[in-house]
Amino acid sequence: MKRLTVANIVLLLLIALGFFGALMLSIDNLQGKSCPHIGPVPVCYVVLVAYGLMLAAVLIRHAGCRHHFFATGWAVAFIVAVAGSVAEVAAGGGVCPTSGGSLRGVISEPVPMCYVSLAMLIVILLMFLLGPYKRTCSQFNASRG
Repeated sequence: MKRLTVANIVLLLLIALGFFGALMLSIDNLQGKSCPHIGPVPVCYVVLVAYGLMLAAVLIRHAGCRHHFFATGWAVAFIVAVAGSVAEVAAGGGVCPTSGGSLRGVISEPVPMCYVSLAMLIVILLMFLLGPYKRTCSQFNASRG
């Protein structure tokens, strides 16, 4: 990242939070706590790769790679979060892994992580559009005219 703006800092923090959250769920899955599966692959691994692509997108300087990596990672994570949230609501709970406790006293019940991921992904998209994407578009437009 060339300039550290508020949008870039928030973006990096949210993506890192999502990455490490997915990493912790993946480690838990390796230790026997199950993640839902897409075919033979645990969803937490898919989400880990998706957040990894977004993290790479923020750290890579090449604008073309940045946008492709971000779009791919974000789309995969978003589809998984939406599908998980819909399944969680339809089943009445028990589909998505939960936060394991409260969210700093705001909610005393465990929160399904697919809800948290969905909310984070919406903010991540906004921060990406306001930060790296807007800057790249401005640079491109300035070079054309």
